[in-house]
Amino acid sequence: MSSGLGAGLPLGTGVPGVFLSPPGFERVIGLLRDGIAALAADEPFHRLVIPPVISRATIERAGYVAAFPNLLGTVHGYGGTPNGWARLKPLVEQGGEWHAQQQIGDLVLLPAACYPVYAALEGKALDEPAKVTVEASCFRQEATSEPGRMRSFRMLELVTVATDEHCLKWRAARLEQVEGWFTELGLAVSVEVADDPFFGPGRKVYQAAQRMQELKWELRVPVADGTVQAVASANYHKEHFGDTFGITAGGEPANTSCVAFGLERLAMALITRHGEDSTQWPADVLAALGGGRRA
Repeated sequence: MSSGLGAGLPLGTGVPGVFLSPPGFERVIGLLRDGIAALAADEPFHRLVIPPVISRATIERAGYVAAFPNLLGTVHGYGGTPNGWARLKPLVEQGGEWHAQQQIGDLVLLPAACYPVYAALEGKALDEPAKVTVEASCFRQEATSEPGRMRSFRMLELVTVATDEHCLKWRAARLEQVEGWFTELGLAVSVEVADDPFFGPGRKVYQAAQRMQELKWELRVPVADGTVQAVASANYHKEHFGDTFGITAGGEPANTSCVAFGLERLAMALITRHGEDSTQWPADVLAALGGGRRA
């Protein structure tokens, strides 16, 4: 008997970029977690569970607000009196501006999983590389309904904080590793130098500098018929976060690198390639997903 709620692909909610995940899709997400864990098994990563919100002050300090104000989701609340709300309450049913007196709070929606890591290391002097794996529900106010471009999504990241030499070598090795893994998964992957969607009049300068220094590489695969998107990226931030949060390595401001996976997009790519029923996927693909224990 069908529940009418689908089997494998995400279900729409009537709001662009926000989806429900049926059991078949969640099984694929679980397989991806297992596969990424197997990739990361060669290093002693410290696992952190990250909440979907973060201190607004942290995001302001990190430069996200200045660079991507159009993507940030802020958290507001009513701070008035009960009598004041009694006057506003009728506007809810009337479709009026019941939220006119809402004020921004001290939290924002998390735009990327790695930011809390740098804040947690604030003021630390590292005598060896910090290696952290994190997963979080993230939010970005994307202004498109293109398949795979979600506003609410899950990001899994491998993060390292250390010297510049370590971070560059680590990122290069991980980028090569992930490209090979995607090939094992049967995905038609291309690796391309990329830039972030900076906002404002200086965006072209920032994007050109990012590309020239090859600070960001994206791994792009088909996520739907006719749609190719980045499903992972390998990033080098230089000393930006080390300077911002007072983290040192080798007596100098620490450098940082991360490899980020968009779990929903990757799941869509695998379903597009191999079908909605993961139990019927090729054995070599399941083996590359940690042995396919969840299929």
